[in-house]
Amino acid sequence: MKDRIEKRVTKVVENAEILDKRAYLTIDTEGVISRKNMNFTIPAMAFCKDDEIFNATLEKECNKVEREKEKKIERLSNISIEKLKENFVKLVIKGEIEFSKRYAKELALRDKEEFLKALFNLSLMDNPSSMKPLMALSMREIMNTIGWIDEIGYLVISYFTKQRYDLYLLENAEENETLEAIPNESLALVAYKKVLESYEYKNIKKYIGVLNESSAKAKVKNCSEIESEILKSIKL
Repeated sequence: MKDRIEKRVTKVVENAEILDKRAYLTIDTEGVISRKNMNFTIPAMAFCKDDEIFNATLEKECNKVEREKEKKIERLSNISIEKLKENFVKLVIKGEIEFSKRYAKELALRDKEEFLKALFNLSLMDNPSSMKPLMALSMREIMNTIGWIDEIGYLVISYFTKQRYDLYLLENAEENETLEAIPNESLALVAYKKVLESYEYKNIKKYIGVLNESSAKAKVKNCSEIESEILKSIKL
């Protein structure tokens, strides 16, 4: 795992500006909504064993049309850990990439576990179909291996902020203490369950309710090659 991530980080950093997306949701004058899929480069970097699949994913996800000029992520000072966490969560939910990336970096460098727990918690708030739990799991693997890298951190936080939150499920889910069986062929739901089991959360009963409801309504679909590869890895 360590060698795999270390070998791939340079390629991802070199292409970071064309791996981001300007927006993940667009709407036209007629009210037609279009959502873009998650960029699988970061999960592939962390979990994909096959270099050919990783390289193909990286090449596919690079898009010069979507180029986003990255700026250095400045540090913050004289802010407590609790205030960093509080502001980080609020800014991500609001979709404020410029400020949330600074709070993310500062929190990650000062207290990695508190940053990861906050990121995991944020991923559980959204509809599981967003795949934010998978991105959070990927960030944990990367940080545990090579620590915080600005370009990687930016891509992860960019996804969390630009892939706008769908809080309907969380708001309306019934609290539950018992986790029901989930379809093991669903990468989104397996990743959500992995995140759910990673820490103790104050809102755990609601998150269990979200997962149970999502599992009950899940429809079996064919996984892509990259999804199947990642799914095998995170099930271990």
